[in-house]
Amino acid sequence: MSGVRKGNLYDPEFQKVSLYNNGEVAFIDNLQDLRHIILADWAVQMEMYVIILLLEGEATVNINGNPYTLQRNDLQICTPTVIIEKLQTSLDFKCNCVCVSPNYLRKIAPLSGNMWNIKILFEKEPIYTLKPEEVIVLRQYYDLLCSKIHLPSPVQAKVIDTLMLALFYDIQYILSRMIKHTPRLFTSGEYLFQQFIKLLENSYPKKRRVDYYAEQLHVTPKYLSAVCKNCSGETAYKQIETYVLKDIEYLLKHTMKTIKEISWELDFPSLSFFGKFVKNHFGMSPKAYRERALKEMKNQ
Repeated sequence: MSGVRKGNLYDPEFQKVSLYNNGEVAFIDNLQDLRHIILADWAVQMEMYVIILLLEGEATVNINGNPYTLQRNDLQICTPTVIIEKLQTSLDFKCNCVCVSPNYLRKIAPLSGNMWNIKILFEKEPIYTLKPEEVIVLRQYYDLLCSKIHLPSPVQAKVIDTLMLALFYDIQYILSRMIKHTPRLFTSGEYLFQQFIKLLENSYPKKRRVDYYAEQLHVTPKYLSAVCKNCSGETAYKQIETYVLKDIEYLLKHTMKTIKEISWELDFPSLSFFGKFVKNHFGMSPKAYRERALKEMKNQ
């Protein structure tokens, strides 16, 4: 292997073959178009979740150095940080593929506390064979999602998010019959990450410093970040940031508190700093974000 390429939704190669790609979620019909970057001399390290439903044909691929074969009605789930290489497909290969960023999954699904466990699970067993009726259900979701991307509207993003959440719940239900829920011992790192997430979820307002949580957990900030990166693919600060943004989004959308009151409530040092923080992450000022949210709700 001569090199490893990062695979994310902003990669021009992924954008070229996507039916829809907004940087958070993408739909792809033809993975054969990506073969030129996942050949014998190259590999792709995923920075997203990739869900592939094989409809026709066959494919072989190496995941973290282990060979796998996909056949009709197989569902493959790749998690962030896995390395994919040596993709080969049959001539009649056909699939539906959904790619989502870790941030997007955290945003729409209540999985933050369990995402590390999900990641470990699918790294160990990334392929599951579905029943024909289960394949039909997932194909219906995919077809409906693809129909919605061609109908731009003020609520398009919300419609897609809602359908994606329903899709994730159905995938979880389908896989529950095949996944053995056997108790296992957590590593010290996994236990620490679990405690960190619990501490973060129960904190309000949430401190935005890694050293604050590290002190509560009696570890160094560097060690906490390393553990978070290993368990979830994200640093400790990124995890904190995600939860803070959820609080900001809720207060702007669902309360009548002023921007200044929200800034104080969430313990930002100044209104100016709060405004810059929101603009850096949402692409607009707090006022503009609130106005857009209110407009979208009125149009529903």
